[in-house]
Amino acid sequence: ISFDIARHDPYNRVMTDVMIAIEGLATSPDTTILTIAAVEFDPLVRDKLGRQYYVRVDMESQEGRKIEQGTLDWWATQPAAIRDDAFCEQGRVSLRDSLEGLTRMVWHSRRIWAQGPCYDMTILEHAYKSLNMALPWKYYAVRDSRTLFSLAPQLERYPASHNALEDCCCQIALLWDIMEYLKIKELR
Repeated sequence: ISFDIARHDPYNRVMTDVMIAIEGLATSPDTTILTIAAVEFDPLVRDKLGRQYYVRVDMESQEGRKIEQGTLDWWATQPAAIRDDAFCEQGRVSLRDSLEGLTRMVWHSRRIWAQGPCYDMTILEHAYKSLNMALPWKYYAVRDSRTLFSLAPQLERYPASHNALEDCCCQIALLWDIMEYLKIKELR
């Protein structure tokens, strides 16, 4: 489990937003989770990142969660470095410990962003519930970055790397691009 402070905030503003991404071995809510990433950021201040969380989840701690052959076949087509990182056995943490770390990262957040919450957030919610753990966010706090991105289709997209931490950072960069393009100065 890693927590890093990327930049010190000289104004002591609390970062209220977190981008989340996961990688898994199926597309259903009960998928086996490979990695979980979360990055704090200020959506209104470009290049202002906070803590980062990245964990490889132990597959043996996810008994009963699904693995789909089609998803394994898809992983086989991914670049070796990305695949090797996702499937690396070193430093794996149990699903419970991974979710407890994510809880510590996001419990105070006002908004939780994901690239299409139907995948990342649905799977995480299922995982929390399957372990009888409380969700660390309110249902109304979840935001869909993909919908926001569709409001400016002419802007360049950052391709998904399928490294959850890299994808969080790319999604944040595009969110900043969209906020600037749409001249958004405030979020509720």
